[in-house]
Amino acid sequence: MAHDSNIELATRLFAAWSSGDADAPAAFLHPDAVLYDIVGGEHRGWPKIRQFFGRGLEVWKDLVLAPEQFWTSDDGVALSWVMSATVPESMAASFGAHNVGKKWRSEGMSWLRIVDGKVVREVDYHDSGAVMKSLG
Repeated sequence: MAHDSNIELATRLFAAWSSGDADAPAAFLHPDAVLYDIVGGEHRGWPKIRQFFGRGLEVWKDLVLAPEQFWTSDDGVALSWVMSATVPESMAASFGAHNVGKKWRSEGMSWLRIVDGKVVREVDYHDSGAVMKSLG
C-alpha cells in the first residue's frame, strides 16, 4: 500500500537526517529535490540541500529529527516531529554560556511529496524562536 511505503520512506529519511552523516539523506531524495525550510529558505537539488544540511551538522553534531505522527495521501506524507540538539561551546555567544551543554527542542511539521519512491519536495515548518524558548 502506497500510504505505508510513504510512512516508511519518511521514517528512513528522518533517520538519515538524524544520523550525523550529511550524505545519508541522499538515498531518499530525488537528485533534483527541493527542500524548503520556513527558517532556512529554499535549496534546489541535492548539492544545495547537502550544503545547507552539512552547515547545520557542523554546529549541531547531535541533531535529531524524531517523527511523531504521520498523515498520508496518494503522493506524499505529512508528519510532525521534534528536533533537538545540544548547545556546543561554539554557540556560547549566540545562546549564552549558561546554555552550553543543554539540549534544546523545537517541534515542527513537514510535507514530503513523493514520486517513484523518492522525495521530490520537502517543506519544513517550525518556529525560529522555539530553540531559545526551550532553553528557558
